[in-house]
Amino acid sequence: MKSDSPDASTKDLQETRGVFDPDFCELRCPICTRARNGNRLARFLQSIEMLVTFGGCPWGRARRRKYGVNPDQAREETAK
Repeated sequence: MKSDSPDASTKDLQETRGVFDPDFCELRCPICTRARNGNRLARFLQSIEMLVTFGGCPWGRARRRKYGVNPDQAREETAK
């Protein structure tokens, strides 16, 4: 009999990484990383995204939950 639940390895991966990985926004997002580094076009696109989505994309919201800063703000550790 086949169960409807995902197998253990897939479930463990989702629990450790989550559906929306906050580190994607922090390290790899092409818009957020460039906007935090001061790129004017990326900052403009990110501001539109923040307005349209009421606080950022799902990865940006996950970053806010994990690190406590909005997607358009640098973390204190990385700002130094």
